[in-house]
Amino acid sequence: MEKRSPMLSIVGPYPPPYGGVSTHIVRLCSLLDRKGVNYKVYNIGSNAEDQERVVSVYRYRHLFMLWYMFFGEEPAIYIVSTPHSVAWLVGATVATWRGKRVIVRLQNSRLIDRITCSRWQRALVGLALRKMTAIVCVNAAIAEMVKSLKVDTDRIHCFPGFLPPICSPTDRKLVAREVWDFARKHSPIIAANGKVSSYRGQDLYGLDHMVELAACLKPDYPEIGIIVCLCGDEAKDRRYLRQLRAVAAEKRIAGNILWNTRNGVFVPVLAEADVFVRPTNTDGDANSLREALYLGVPSVASDVVERPKGTILFRTRDTRDLEAKVRQVLQKPVGRLKKCRPCVGFAESPLTGMYIEMISSLAQGHLNAFKNRTNTL
Repeated sequence: MEKRSPMLSIVGPYPPPYGGVSTHIVRLCSLLDRKGVNYKVYNIGSNAEDQERVVSVYRYRHLFMLWYMFFGEEPAIYIVSTPHSVAWLVGATVATWRGKRVIVRLQNSRLIDRITCSRWQRALVGLALRKMTAIVCVNAAIAEMVKSLKVDTDRIHCFPGFLPPICSPTDRKLVAREVWDFARKHSPIIAANGKVSSYRGQDLYGLDHMVELAACLKPDYPEIGIIVCLCGDEAKDRRYLRQLRAVAAEKRIAGNILWNTRNGVFVPVLAEADVFVRPTNTDGDANSLREALYLGVPSVASDVVERPKGTILFRTRDTRDLEAKVRQVLQKPVGRLKKCRPCVGFAESPLTGMYIEMISSLAQGHLNAFKNRTNTL
């Protein structure tokens, strides 16, 4: 059988490591397979590849973008990456000069800060986005920002970053053994995730909050266990983690926190948790938060952005309020969900179906399939 050329290229990170965006792409690929869409992933986040549909361009990603602008073959392109003006300008260029169908996904509210603080960035981003065939926004605030750049509303589509997990018993084997050893020795279990990063001079993912939370809860929950799954393990990350470990040791709760930097999927860890905590000081749609709610895990998150229904909110960067909200969850009757919570199978929501249909339709050149349709979160 003659091999078909891909209709769609997906430009973004592919795991490992398992971050929110890379996990989204894995699930997107699985759903596109079901639709029969022929695609190729250009992995700009790591060296992971499969020699068939996933090709790593990580080591030369900047040169790749320039090369792809002139020689890329796929008629449709989906840019699924962190806010990057160069990638968007390349997308705008191939849409204008080469007639490509280009979709860009905006998943981070940092973009709002960039265009409100810099006139030239606002002009540059606006120019690029107005050339795109379609723009996927993960929340209403980002969609409103795109509208303010004079982008045609027909091109703006609002879909959550979350795609339902397709769980498998083998997923547990992808989690480091020390995570399960730690979970067996501690109760209750609080799960969190993120990476070492800062925003406006503060810990973006609130890793410092997790140390304070453990110290506050240990007197009443001596076996409390907090599992923090981290994406990335660079030298600068390790320096900050050493600082957190030192603080934890000083507060005598070092044995109550596990900083897991081993690559692995997060969903099995969530399924074991009594509470999920998302203490970020900025955010997009937060896939892991929607995963937790999907699995029935009580979830406490900062009020920095609009959160999904069912989330328990605490005041951003307020450790006392975070502690109070976590205590509310832990004080409920024991044994309510954790031991009987299944790792659920895939269930496509109407919104997920619309999202996949849009990507599929644009890949096949059906440009009018989603005009004049309003999508809400």
